[in-house]
Amino acid sequence: MLAAAPQDTNVVTSPASLAEALGMLTEGARGTTLTELEAVLGASGQQRKDAFAALRGTLLPMDGDPAVVKKDTLPDVPVVHLADQVVVDDGYPVSADYLKALAEDFGAGAQSVDLGSADGKRVLDAWVNHHTGGLIDKSAIEPDPSLRVVLQDAVVLAARWTQPFLPEATGTRPFTLADGSRVPVETMASARSVAYAELDGWRAVRLPYGDGQLYADLMLPPSDVDPAAASPDLLTKLSAALDRATPTAVELTLPTLDLKPGAMELRPVLADAGAAHLWCGTDPDLTGIGPQDLCVSQAVQRAVLNVDEEGTIAAAVTEIGMAGSSAPGRPDKVLHLDRPFLMEIAAAHTSWSLFLAAVRDPRH
Repeated sequence: MLAAAPQDTNVVTSPASLAEALGMLTEGARGTTLTELEAVLGASGQQRKDAFAALRGTLLPMDGDPAVVKKDTLPDVPVVHLADQVVVDDGYPVSADYLKALAEDFGAGAQSVDLGSADGKRVLDAWVNHHTGGLIDKSAIEPDPSLRVVLQDAVVLAARWTQPFLPEATGTRPFTLADGSRVPVETMASARSVAYAELDGWRAVRLPYGDGQLYADLMLPPSDVDPAAASPDLLTKLSAALDRATPTAVELTLPTLDLKPGAMELRPVLADAGAAHLWCGTDPDLTGIGPQDLCVSQAVQRAVLNVDEEGTIAAAVTEIGMAGSSAPGRPDKVLHLDRPFLMEIAAAHTSWSLFLAAVRDPRH
């Protein structure tokens, strides 16, 4: 995700939110599409379901009201709120088994609305705003008459440092940009005993939140190396090294953060990860969701991150919109012959009326 994002600006992502959204999509995938998605997620069949249940289970004790992110003081006990929803276009015959699987495995609620209308947009926006505590105010999905199903996943975090930074130690300090220029930024400072590790020129510390159920790993790459160059293998090894590390006295500085980058398009992310055949025009198999040859037409993630002396608040929303690739467009007009009507059968060249019927009671 970091590698696929623009390299000249701040990036905030939520791997967990993307994995949850893909997990919901995978419940309706079949054939090669299912194989691709399970390869991306790293587990298949019941093992995949069990893995998501276990991951969600570790966070459920920290669930709380997402509005906590708007309070003046962060909670002493971290709050991590997860939410999932499936929104179905009015009249689309979504599979009951699919909705049941999302409810059981992801706690996903379901709504039905016209996804090509302003009403549909309002439903998507309201859910995003509520389940991110207002940190993200709108859905990134664009209304479209071809949309049939939209999957929404949200995660919001509000966590207080176990050892907050002292506000009086915060001041303006220089920060070196990628081009070598130095700019003044608001920076926190502290001397503390923390887990510290070094690996392949990278240096890292671990700062716990609350009672230690959550933590932040802060990782500094070697000079002239972009942070997005970190491979999954490197991150795994750094995390393991911090797991083993004994507390070390560290003089630490950390800029305060208020990151609100734009929406991230997920198509290149998923293509690089090996899921290249989800999109309209690539013949995906999502028949476990419903008919009409569904395909992914929109996939986006928005995430925000705020860090200060007290702690951290963050939110992310991942949304996947599916269109009916072979479905007809929404009609401009509707005519229901559900009351008395006329029927005429005429000769094409002369308009000579061969039969004309007033149908007042069609029972037979």
